Amino acid sequence: MFSEIKSKMMSKIGFITSMLARDFFLKNVGERIDTISGYAERYGTGRGTVQSAISFLTEHQAVELESKGHLGSYILSLDYQLLWEIADLGMIMGLLPLPYSLRYEGLATGLNKQFKAANFNYSIAYTRGAEKRLNVLKDDKYDFIVLSKFAAKNYNDNDQFEILYEFGSGTYLSKHVIVFSGPENKKIESGMKIGLDSTSIDHKVLTELECQNKEVEFVELTYMKIMEHIKNKTIDAAIWNYDEIKNLDNINFTDLQHQSSIKKNKEISNAVILVNKNSRMIKRILSKTINPESVIEVQKEVYDHKLIPEY
Repeated sequence: MFSEIKSKMMSKIGFITSMLARDFFLKNVGERIDTISGYAERYGTGRGTVQSAISFLTEHQAVELESKGHLGSYILSLDYQLLWEIADLGMIMGLLPLPYSLRYEGLATGLNKQFKAANFNYSIAYTRGAEKRLNVLKDDKYDFIVLSKFAAKNYNDNDQFEILYEFGSGTYLSKHVIVFSGPENKKIESGMKIGLDSTSIDHKVLTELECQNKEVEFVELTYMKIMEHIKNKTIDAAIWNYDEIKNLDNINFTDLQHQSSIKKNKEISNAVILVNKNSRMIKRILSKTINPESVIEVQKEVYDHKLIPEY
């Protein structure tokens, strides 16, 4: 069937068929479609071309219509996967944090399962640093990203973005703590060297809050290298994801101590999916693909070692 569709897209009515597929993709069962004349005027073509394009879509069961005379035609059924294919909208591209924790692995596994079940052509990539993910979303290099709610709300140019889904507290991480290289340390003090990954909005804000009114030296590091520097004692302390150290021995850590960082920690623990506000097609396909409750269930199974991560 898809070879026939591709062949049809090369014909003179291919563009109109693609445009109609996009229009129908944004509709729901029970909605009234525009008139033949309305579509012809909208796309600057003849009524016959529009009629042929609609016939193609109905013959291939991308859409089923019911005519109600002077009341117009109404949608009885829609095949969103086929409409996406005919609309030639390409691959859905998502960008997630590096899956170095079980919670991240659980999110990645849950989202992959959802896309596979929906049978849409997709690709999910991974990179560290919320700011990097936000920048590529801003440049339309990816269709959606996953990050903390705090990072999504505190990016400088966040007006163009929209939080499509929130997964809830504890879905991004459980909490952040302060880790120390010295076995006796219990708080950050003046004179210390503090590891900092400024590409992570969450890490940067929490680190600066915990170091307020203290004369410390910030040492710029990639987040994944921080614990190596803690163990080698090349830095004195850093903010770190508790999920990654809770089962480790010989790691000296304490809870965050600044009230503002403790409060922000709650928003940082909430994973969200972020999209561009004007991406109507992407918002539509994600709404047809992703069930947040199902993703959370899969994440919990991965976290509890009941399901092998797959991403």
